[in-house]
Amino acid sequence: MTLLVNIVLPLSAGLALGIIYFGGLWLTLRRLPAAKQPAFLVLGSYLGRLGLCLAGFILIAVTAGLQGILICTAAFIAARIVMVRRWGRQELTLTRTDESC
Repeated sequence: MTLLVNIVLPLSAGLALGIIYFGGLWLTLRRLPAAKQPAFLVLGSYLGRLGLCLAGFILIAVTAGLQGILICTAAFIAARIVMVRRWGRQELTLTRTDESC
């Protein structure tokens, strides 16, 4: 039970929070050019993502302590790295080929 609470729960929560946070950021940026009021879209998305991540990190801090926060943060950053490698390079390649035409 201790292994579950101290390692598995913060690891999975950090991955989920990272995917939600950076996935939401990616979706916001994709919808930004077509938005009628882009400031509200950006602000609403930011506050929603921030609130969700803050609640998740507080929940992990209460349940798993400092070790859980460190594991959750590492998993959050790992999710960011994976998502940038998966989506960022593809978008960068598309942008470069569009500009060269």
